[in-house]
Amino acid sequence: MESSTIELLPLEGCSLFRFGASEKDVLTVIGEADEVESFEEEGISSAIWYYDEHGLSLFFDKLDAGEMILSGIEMEGTNLTLAGKELFGKGVDAIRKMAAGLSLGEEDSEKEEWGEFRLSYEDKMIDFYFDEDEKLVSISWGME
Repeated sequence: MESSTIELLPLEGCSLFRFGASEKDVLTVIGEADEVESFEEEGISSAIWYYDEHGLSLFFDKLDAGEMILSGIEMEGTNLTLAGKELFGKGVDAIRKMAAGLSLGEEDSEKEEWGEFRLSYEDKMIDFYFDEDEKLVSISWGME
C-alpha cells in the first residue's frame, strides 16, 4: 500500500476497498497483514488484520455460511481525508464543525476508560478518538 491519501467513505469503506470485500480482494490491494487475530463471539466468526506500518486495522466478519467480508476499518495517524478534508491532528471542535457541515447525524461523546475522548456519529457508524490534548489520533468506521 502506498502512503498516498485515503478517502474515508462513510458506511461504504474507503478509497482502497469497500465494506463487503472478501479477504482475497483486500489481500490483492494491501497484501499480507503483520498480524491476524481470529475469534468467535456469539456464533459469529471474526478476524482483525493489523498493518502496523500503516496504522491500519481491518475487521472481518463471516456472515451466515458465506466467506469473511470486510466490515470495519480503524486508522491512526495516516493520510486520511473525509470529503477531501484532512482529519488527523484536528481538534474536537474542528471535527464537530466538519461533521455538522457533512450532516453526519446526531453526536454522542464519552471519555473512554483508557483515557481517550470518543466522538461518535452512529448514523454513519464513525467514531473519532482524541488524545488528552484533544487532537484526533484514530478513527474507526463500519458498515450497517
